[in-house]
Amino acid sequence: MVEARLPRLRPDLKLLPGSHDEDGAPRWLLYDVVSNRYFSLFERTLKLIRHWQPGVLVDEMVASLGKQGLDFDADEIRSFAHFLVTNHLVQARTDGAAGHFAGQKRAQRKGVWSWLLHNYLFIKIPLVRPEPWLRKVMPRMGWLFQPWLSRLIIMLGVIGGFMVLRQWDTFTATFLYFFSLEGMVLYALTLVLVKSAHELGHAMVSHRLGCRVASMGVAFLVMMPVLYTDTTDAWKLRRKKDRLRIVTAGVRTELYIAMLATFLWSVLPDGALRSAAFFLATTSWVTSLLVNVSPFLRFDGYYAFSDLIGVENLQQRGFALGRWKMRQWLWGLRDPMPEPMPRPRARLLILYAWGTWVYRFVLFLGIALLVYHLFFKVLGILLFVVELLWFIAMPIYRELKAWWERKEQFQWGAGRLLAWLIPVALLVYAAIPLPSEVKMPAVVRAAEIQDLFAPEAGRIVRLPIVDGQRVERGEVLLELHSPELEQRLEETSLELRMVNERLSRQASSAEQRSLVAVNEQMLRQLQGRLEGLQARLDRLTLRAPFAGIVDTRRALHEGQWIGEDADLITVHGTAEVVIDGLVVEQDLVMLEAGQSGVFIADSGEHAALPVRLSDISVSAIPFLRYRELASDHGGPVAVRSSEDRLVPESAYYRIQAVPQAGTPPWAPDRRQSGLLVVEGATRSWLVHQARRVVVVFLRETGF
Repeated sequence: MVEARLPRLRPDLKLLPGSHDEDGAPRWLLYDVVSNRYFSLFERTLKLIRHWQPGVLVDEMVASLGKQGLDFDADEIRSFAHFLVTNHLVQARTDGAAGHFAGQKRAQRKGVWSWLLHNYLFIKIPLVRPEPWLRKVMPRMGWLFQPWLSRLIIMLGVIGGFMVLRQWDTFTATFLYFFSLEGMVLYALTLVLVKSAHELGHAMVSHRLGCRVASMGVAFLVMMPVLYTDTTDAWKLRRKKDRLRIVTAGVRTELYIAMLATFLWSVLPDGALRSAAFFLATTSWVTSLLVNVSPFLRFDGYYAFSDLIGVENLQQRGFALGRWKMRQWLWGLRDPMPEPMPRPRARLLILYAWGTWVYRFVLFLGIALLVYHLFFKVLGILLFVVELLWFIAMPIYRELKAWWERKEQFQWGAGRLLAWLIPVALLVYAAIPLPSEVKMPAVVRAAEIQDLFAPEAGRIVRLPIVDGQRVERGEVLLELHSPELEQRLEETSLELRMVNERLSRQASSAEQRSLVAVNEQMLRQLQGRLEGLQARLDRLTLRAPFAGIVDTRRALHEGQWIGEDADLITVHGTAEVVIDGLVVEQDLVMLEAGQSGVFIADSGEHAALPVRLSDISVSAIPFLRYRELASDHGGPVAVRSSEDRLVPESAYYRIQAVPQAGTPPWAPDRRQSGLLVVEGATRSWLVHQARRVVVVFLRETGF
């Protein structure tokens, strides 16, 4: 095969002086104007470019360089030529060369499904080229970069922070407004405003330092739009400080907005302006500190951290060192360090790599759950599986494959064997069925409970009891007076007397004798109505249905008007108690009637109560009856409000327990919340977790 001749470099490429490398050696940059990319060149590569001879064979190039005292071998020249061709840095002067580049372009094209698989997490769409606008505006924006302005903003931010701490309850209460529909809409609009300012910060600082801003646009991160600014031109800056100024410009802009907005919120009166300041402050603080500052994602924090420690290609190099160290620790592999560097820097990169792996595992798992819930079920399941396989399972599989291929090189010392025995022992321990405890939220209540309601609308005329009072069966708890009912009773009594008067007279005519039957029928109706009204009047006196303790459900006092069916009083019996517990679905299989346990009250006023399970519900509860167990009342059960009912977010089943025989009387003053601990059946923790996964899988794959 005839060897190809060396290609000709494109004439539009630019060679620029670059910053020094990590060891202080000089570097240069090769700038591709068309693709807006920079390539870092070391001194040896620069010599090769300066003496490049297009159109000659590789051996001829080697001989020519040798005559000039430059020692290059043929493989180096071929590799550099391949680099130039691969990155389209050479001219296509023949039909064959043009066909080669066209074929290379076609080979890089992906099908629709392949493109979606690789790009659905992050897609960039340039929208504007801001350079003309920046040239017009920046001459009038010099005041934004004055030191006195940043000092003033920081001072106001500190003052605002102290003032917010003094109004912390008001500030946090305002934060709950985010969770309304209107609050979420305002949050989204504020986020767009803050992020626009963030990207403008990047663009303006870049332009001020002499860099060209190629484009600004929108990127879709897991189908969510985010703004971006192309600051590739910052590569040409030789000073690390200048590059850091560009990288941190967006975060500094957001922090300045947050400081000003925090100060304004603390001094403005209630109104639209104060609400706007609150949204600006909270949005800026959250997005700056939680997203942009993180060095584990390729956002501003990553590039700033890379520049600060002076390490380029931070993640790629850190991951190589992390894998090297992990293989050395786990398997005793004595591979050489991927690249020579001082020990403190290597240790830093290793810790960074391991931290990034943990962060990415949690992040990608969260993204997988996010895409599952964002889309309809079929597409959500597909994207969920793709996310897990591509970003979590595949890297783990590649590393495990590398371990397997080198298993013959593993070195097993006593210390390493002992270290491996610890996780193996933990795994065996997790697989062994062991006695277990099932803990569930519960309430202890009287076995006899009676809620008393107002039978009629009326006014309280007598209230002889107080909250928490012990009462006997039949004792009067409350008397109501209903003017409407008494008026109707008086009117009915009057009508009854009139009918009796008519019947008592002797019929003096045939017409009067014919009305006797009608009056007798009216008499029976009025007597029945009177009895009914009298019964309703008697029910206005509420009496204790059994001996127990009174729990007034609301503040009551004599003279107070009460509506019909108002919940007034609850009577708790003192003879027996029962415990109602709520168990999650995955723990239900470990429970059965007759098992023993103990109830521990939250109040700490009573000793632990030994109990046994008496009943287990076969269906999940539709709503939560006990508000003290709800999350919005400080309880452990996560709920949401629906039509004035508390609906649990997860499936809970009702468990009922009773005190064990021979237990001393345990009569709380009123219903109390606590923890029900039951001695469940023996189980393996590992099998239990696997069953939970299967249950979730079966539930979520149901259509």
